[in-house]
Amino acid sequence: MSRHGSNPSILQRARCNRIFALLPERNAQSDGSELSDVEEEDFFEPPDEDCFSSSPPSIDSSLERMNILDSDDEDPSFATPAASLSVTNDRSDSPSNLDVALSPVLNAVFPSNDKIDYNSLPSISSIPLLPSPALPVPVTPSTSRGQICTRSRKRGRDMQPRLLVKRAKRLQLNFHWKKTRFSHSASIEPVVFTDPPPEDISPRRYFALFFSDEIITEIVNQSNMYSVEKTDRSANITKPDIENFVAIHILMGVVRMPCYLDYWSSRLRYPPIADIMPLKKYQLIRRFIHFADNNEPSTDRYQKVRPVVESVRQNCLRDAEEEDRFSIDEMTLPYKGKKAGNRRQYNAKKPKKWGFKAFVRSGVSGYVYDFLLYGGDDTFRSIQFSSEEHSLGFGGKVVVVLCQSIKKRPCFVYFDNYYTSLELVVYLRNELGIFSLGNVKANRLRGCQEKLDTDKMLKRKGRGSFSQIVCNRNKVSVVKWLDNKPVTLACSFADAYPVSKVNRYSKELKTRTNVYCPQVVKFYNMHMGGVDLADMLIALYRTQIKSRRWYMGIFAQMLDISVNNGWILYRRYCAQKNLKKTMSLKEFRCQIFFEFQTDRAP
Repeated sequence: MSRHGSNPSILQRARCNRIFALLPERNAQSDGSELSDVEEEDFFEPPDEDCFSSSPPSIDSSLERMNILDSDDEDPSFATPAASLSVTNDRSDSPSNLDVALSPVLNAVFPSNDKIDYNSLPSISSIPLLPSPALPVPVTPSTSRGQICTRSRKRGRDMQPRLLVKRAKRLQLNFHWKKTRFSHSASIEPVVFTDPPPEDISPRRYFALFFSDEIITEIVNQSNMYSVEKTDRSANITKPDIENFVAIHILMGVVRMPCYLDYWSSRLRYPPIADIMPLKKYQLIRRFIHFADNNEPSTDRYQKVRPVVESVRQNCLRDAEEEDRFSIDEMTLPYKGKKAGNRRQYNAKKPKKWGFKAFVRSGVSGYVYDFLLYGGDDTFRSIQFSSEEHSLGFGGKVVVVLCQSIKKRPCFVYFDNYYTSLELVVYLRNELGIFSLGNVKANRLRGCQEKLDTDKMLKRKGRGSFSQIVCNRNKVSVVKWLDNKPVTLACSFADAYPVSKVNRYSKELKTRTNVYCPQVVKFYNMHMGGVDLADMLIALYRTQIKSRRWYMGIFAQMLDISVNNGWILYRRYCAQKNLKKTMSLKEFRCQIFFEFQTDRAP
């Protein structure tokens, strides 16, 4: 039995007391308020200025703003359904100004200011449904200048205007899959380089094509500005100092020691480096070397090193005649420190698992033509996409950005299953004039997996078996091939035929044997390794700058890309001149170091 017994009036009074206890007192402050986001299209939303909570209405203030109109025609026990609620802007903070016309029900419940008659409360079932009142348009109060939006800051909102764009319209393609031959095969003539080779085949000159004198001059200016900012006086770093610093690190990639101090130590002293500059001068440059102005406001996550990165990228695009076959893949810029925050990525499949991620477009020769640093949501800063390009996903947009800088078209582009989708393959051919081939995941096959042979069927046929299906309307073919495991490729310029043979090791026979290989698989294996080749060449004599400043690792990678691109360009020009004897990459790096010293010799 209840502690109040079975008296209904006592139960009703206790229930009402609990309800009235939930109402706030007069002028009570709220604990928090949530702002609703209204999704609009194609306009700039101003900063969220309604950051401060307004005072919630108390009982008196709520009644003060309420006007309940009663009708004499209806039952006086309750307000009529036609009763309307009107909200006025006139408020009075003084209780003496309270003048509210109450309905008969409220008069019965509140016979006086200090008394409540609980027995006069009507039951919920007897209350008719009232029409919903029209909500007033909220007026956003303007905050004064210098006022801090505390609640928005806690939610991590950006106070800059936000551009709200409409949802991307997906690229809708209707595929009609058939087990037949591909009718839109394409081929282009092999590229013949027509740029005349320079007369002066000097490693230093090739390196300067990518890491130019303008970059060195800008580093000198920024380093001296940074030293003034930190110590109130200039470090007086000159252009020869930065050139010596760069030359030292290029040679350090060939002659490695556990610590940079060992090059100047008494027992392990290495004269080619130690004789260029004293240790204190080297440490001074190492401390104050800088690449961007800290006083310039920017939301770029790589602002610290962006000027050097963009300058090297533009030189890679400008200073070489392009090939006609490219590969797009990821490249890891090694960095294991924790100062970079979430700029640092982890990739278990790479030799250097920790570092910055870059998306690279490289030629078959390993020449790096274009690259894009990964910065999360900031990756595609200042890049505009169409609605169809937005629908291609992150990997598709990376391919589109790197392919838009290609000068010679038509050409061939290869990429792996991180980027590949059937919509991307069709879009590149129809809109950009680029033929593509990529390994594709099973969940991106758009229904053709139902007509392709299953893995069990291919294994029953044996190693080297394949299944092909095409959509000639959209000019795309899909080939599934069984090697050690099934692999599926999507192509816009070729199919499985003609079929060739490749040599593979058989575990059952304990010997090597020939297995059938479709044509698209052969093309993919021949041209996909350009970025991996560039990564391998960099890893042979990698420039290592161990520093607490995370962006020094990216600067070192720009040096290595400049050296390797210069070496590949040097070998290309030597082939045009029919020179059979060329320098190796190690000799090329060493020659760059010595030519830095020769240029400044008296």
